[in-house]
Amino acid sequence: MKKIFLQLLILSFAGFLRLKNSALVVLIGVGLFLSCTKPDVPPTNRFPAPSFSPPSLSGKEFLFDSLPWIFFDGRFDVGLDKIYLQTPARPDLFPWFTYSTYLKAEVLIKLDTGSNWIDVKSIDIYDSAIPVQYQYWVNLRSLFVHMHPLNYQLIGRKATIKIKFL
Repeated sequence: MKKIFLQLLILSFAGFLRLKNSALVVLIGVGLFLSCTKPDVPPTNRFPAPSFSPPSLSGKEFLFDSLPWIFFDGRFDVGLDKIYLQTPARPDLFPWFTYSTYLKAEVLIKLDTGSNWIDVKSIDIYDSAIPVQYQYWVNLRSLFVHMHPLNYQLIGRKATIKIKFL
């Protein structure tokens, strides 16, 4: 009985070694195959890519005259009313389709009844110590300006936006 048990033990150990060797051969083969394959590399361009840089707006000034204050009734959207000015779409000045709150420019507005220019800050800059604030943002290649808090008397009146690029 011992002899049969010993023979079975020896045969199973030999089978294990064969299996171990087979697994080792397979792993080495897979490693060699993966290390020898090269990733597809696109051919290099021998000509330099043309460098496109948009014309600089630095130092230029733009006026948007007689823009009406628009009322957006928030009851049909998110529940917040908006009263704002909107410039016409100008991809040369505002190339962004998506919402942006930073412009390397000074933004000013002048109300139709006023003679002085009022500074407009980014919508990201809010100072609760200032009672009336004008804020801007850019979306869909247009500049928007709104007033905080809302002044419903502005609806339909005209204003001018001046943008001085820095």
